[in-house]
Amino acid sequence: MKKYFVTYICIWMLSMSLFGCSITSSERLKDTDRRVSEISKTTQSLEKRLDDLSRSISIIVNDGNGLHNDIDDIKSHNNYIQQKIKEIETVIKNLDEHVRGLEANYKTTGENLNKRIDDIQKAEIELSNRLEMMKLGTKDEVKEKTASPTTP
Repeated sequence: MKKYFVTYICIWMLSMSLFGCSITSSERLKDTDRRVSEISKTTQSLEKRLDDLSRSISIIVNDGNGLHNDIDDIKSHNNYIQQKIKEIETVIKNLDEHVRGLEANYKTTGENLNKRIDDIQKAEIELSNRLEMMKLGTKDEVKEKTASPTTP
């Protein structure tokens, strides 16, 4: 009986250890499957986030390129505007010089005109005086002629 008892215990221990290990293995498999599932979900979530980030970065890069192109356009327009401003400044300087020349000519012409007006007024006064003198002289002659025939 002892012999059977030891054999029974050995068989029982062997079966327990085999079934216990298989139970533990299946739990480990379930735990591993669960972890794999969680890791898979996390990986999918991370992939989705990476895709979203990739799209966002693409949008930012495209916007940055667009802004860079706009800045280049603005620079070229700025250069064009500066060139036009320089041309306008040159035209204004030339006009200013021309106006100053006209002012000098106007003053000279005005002075010359005033001198001519003064000369004309003097000539008019002189002519008027001569005319008066001629009238007086004519009157004296007429008086003399009219007075002479009666006095023979």
